[in-house]
Amino acid sequence: MTVTGSAGLNALTFDKAGNVYVSDSFQGIIWRTGPSGGAGTVWAQSPLLVPNGVPPFGANGIEFNNARTAMLVANTANNQIITIPVTNGQSGNPVAGQPKVLVNSINGADGIAIDGDDNIWVAANQEDEIVVNDPTGKVLAKLGDFDGIDKDGVPQGLLFPASPAFSLDGRTLYVTNLALDLRLAVSPDVQAIDSQWTDLVKNYTISKISTNFKPLERGD
Repeated sequence: MTVTGSAGLNALTFDKAGNVYVSDSFQGIIWRTGPSGGAGTVWAQSPLLVPNGVPPFGANGIEFNNARTAMLVANTANNQIITIPVTNGQSGNPVAGQPKVLVNSINGADGIAIDGDDNIWVAANQEDEIVVNDPTGKVLAKLGDFDGIDKDGVPQGLLFPASPAFSLDGRTLYVTNLALDLRLAVSPDVQAIDSQWTDLVKNYTISKISTNFKPLERGD
């Protein structure tokens, strides 16, 4: 796929027909191309998908819900999950509706994965955890944490988690640890809480988390 403008192509997903959807973190666009590739066309575009914070990445993780009635999009800089309603066009291809904010305050919402119950698993790259929200946006669990760097420069736990994906049986979530020093990627003046730790990393990791979690409870 090729696109125009100052693009920052990031995450991707597919519809049932095999069309490819790619988030553009800089231009606030979801691009689409056919199963065979080619020039990308704008499928969705909105100010809600543009970055307005730190890290300076807007539209990032993208996934359809199970019924293909919505696409969920993480806006990393804005700490939000955006919902794009989806309808079927005359050709049968998904048509994007008006994007709206589903939930706020996921610190550095990055990659996302959707489970069989339509729960949204979000890699919070500035909080070093996985936030699990139900389809309404209610948080069900906060999983994982950062436990420092060992003597060999290996992150313990999650460090700038980026891309989550389920195992085939759904029992395990695998997460890439980007361990990104924002001072090197953006500007020396843009320090995150983990920047000095990421500078110590010598070996990069993928973590795994059991999906059999105990949901948060209300104490009565």
